[in-house]
Amino acid sequence: MILMVSATLPIYYNLQTHPSNKYDVKHNLSVEECLDDLSLLNGLDTVFLSGVHSHERNIILKYCVEHDVTMFVIPRVGDTIMRGAKLERMLNLPILRVGRCHPTPQFLFFKRLFDIISSSIVAIIASPIMLITAIAIKTDGGPVFYKQTRLTQNGREFKVLKFRSMCVDAEKDCVARLSTRDNDDRITTIGRIIRKVRIDELPQLFNIIAGSMSVVGPRPERPEIAALYQEVMPEFKLRLQVKAGLTGLAQVYGKYNSTPYDKLLMDLMYIAKPSLLEDLRIIFATIKILFLPESTEGVAGGQTTAMTNDYADKDA
Repeated sequence: MILMVSATLPIYYNLQTHPSNKYDVKHNLSVEECLDDLSLLNGLDTVFLSGVHSHERNIILKYCVEHDVTMFVIPRVGDTIMRGAKLERMLNLPILRVGRCHPTPQFLFFKRLFDIISSSIVAIIASPIMLITAIAIKTDGGPVFYKQTRLTQNGREFKVLKFRSMCVDAEKDCVARLSTRDNDDRITTIGRIIRKVRIDELPQLFNIIAGSMSVVGPRPERPEIAALYQEVMPEFKLRLQVKAGLTGLAQVYGKYNSTPYDKLLMDLMYIAKPSLLEDLRIIFATIKILFLPESTEGVAGGQTTAMTNDYADKDA
């Protein structure tokens, strides 16, 4: 039998209805109900925890371990940061050292080398496709490329490069809006095609070669949208510890319309323990899901951010 202990009820329904879920959750308890009577966990096969604060979570965790109950935990921001902790000994005690992401010079050298070589090779192979795309886009008389200010490591601004997939005056009111994808009337006919197969992202290979981006890292956000996220979620700026990327954990496991909080968790999981092997794993996973339509679902029409109302139930 499987039990969900959750501070946010929508998680229970998401787990029940998600197509990739292989667990049949029989019961849902609030944190208070579970803590009032931990014996309710006896005889269970698995417990899912979501949105539970660390003190309450640790009580449930220790009880589950003692009674041989498997537990799955949806992490919080603090949990993802702790993932990168280094174990040290001090004062005859085991101590976890936690700090800002500081990869070794060797890692940074080989990551940059990989970025340059892999992006250059892909750009050469894809050059015929990019040429055909450029000619097709130019048929409406507008520019081929779309440049937009984004944020990368340490909040530095740069111009991200994409093939233009929207009409020329898509943001004539100067308001940044996320795409609703299929229902977005700002997207041109050519734009719908190149977005569906991700061709619009190919020019970012030149951002990678120039050093503004990396192949793997958190997706670059627009300054004005990032500022809105940080008003209600200050830890959102922790994504800027590393270079922005063409793909990342949030792109592999999330969707276009995944909440900023969920994307933040996935980005911080990567930042906590970056490695070249992890980069390769993410790249291969990206290729695998590249043409899955659900990964490109849009947000509601007119939304300026992907923020939902459920962040109030989640903190660091």
